[in-house]
Amino acid sequence: MSTERSEPLYHAKRELKLAEKAIERMTNAQSIEDLEDEWKIYLNAIEKVWVKAERSCQNVRNKFQPWQGAFARERKKDALLKYIKHARNSDQHTIEEVMQKKDASSSMYIEGGEGVTHIDRLVITNGNLVEYRGNTPLVIENLPNRVELLRVKDSNKWYNPPKSHKQVRLHWPAPVDVAVLGLEYYRDFLNQAELKFFASKV
Repeated sequence: MSTERSEPLYHAKRELKLAEKAIERMTNAQSIEDLEDEWKIYLNAIEKVWVKAERSCQNVRNKFQPWQGAFARERKKDALLKYIKHARNSDQHTIEEVMQKKDASSSMYIEGGEGVTHIDRLVITNGNLVEYRGNTPLVIENLPNRVELLRVKDSNKWYNPPKSHKQVRLHWPAPVDVAVLGLEYYRDFLNQAELKFFASKV
């Protein structure tokens, strides 16, 4: 066995590399079909990072599982991580469409909602904003022609595309953006696991 293959998290890191390569191909995809194919490859690889890290840490299981718990909870709560997990399951068990093309669009909104936001004056003429006065800023959003992820179905439950990750808002659920953020999260997970449990062996 090569030195590289004997690394404690070798198999999980290999899946991470497969996910990274899929993102590179997604970035250069010439059609939505090619983009979908690479997205599905990415989903399977990124979920295997989690599974293979667990398998690799069986010999330190009593310490690894409690430590892993914080990440497991984040996977259930964070919109983006939750979506990636259920999108992978959906791909395994359904034939639903996973993404669609959307035309350029413009919108405006005010963050805060009822009881928080107060509008004193809002004037729009011929589709153009003429005047706005209120207690919170008016957000004007101009989006280009784009591809967006669709909601996915897993175990008879629907999961919407993520609008945020770790409390940072996404402009829209772009497949490449979602994939990159997921990759960064799982890379950090592996790095932390390696430092925590195998630093003396590296």
